[in-house]
Amino acid sequence: IASIMNRVRNLKNKYRNEDNITDELNCTKISADTTDNSGTVNQIMMTTNTPEDWLCFLLRLEKKGVPQMDVGLLNRLIGRYSQAVTALPAEKYSQDESYARILVRLAELKALQDPEEARDQFHLARLNCKKFAFVHVAFAQFELLQ
Repeated sequence: IASIMNRVRNLKNKYRNEDNITDELNCTKISADTTDNSGTVNQIMMTTNTPEDWLCFLLRLEKKGVPQMDVGLLNRLIGRYSQAVTALPAEKYSQDESYARILVRLAELKALQDPEEARDQFHLARLNCKKFAFVHVAFAQFELLQ
């Protein structure tokens, strides 16, 4: 049964990602300024506003460089991840894996600038998304590095 459920989840993710790619292509045509992706963000917020769409968008944004070496990209990513967290209510999405991944990645990015802010963000992630082991593992890794 677990194998079947994993297969179903994989198929759902596959088709959801294909839909996101189509949406991104449509958004790119709409957005006049591709450097800040405001058209894509506006479309996500006005239409679906789901953690899956936000995470897909944010991961594509991260592929544009290496945040550890590009302070400008790091600041943009922190801003966009913060915007996603603000747009997604915790009480509605605390059981959503994509939401938990957004919270953890925001904390990891903040760790590059300010460990205390990162620690607060990890506490928020652990408080809101208790059921996901990767949240606790990421926090433990952060603490170990500190």
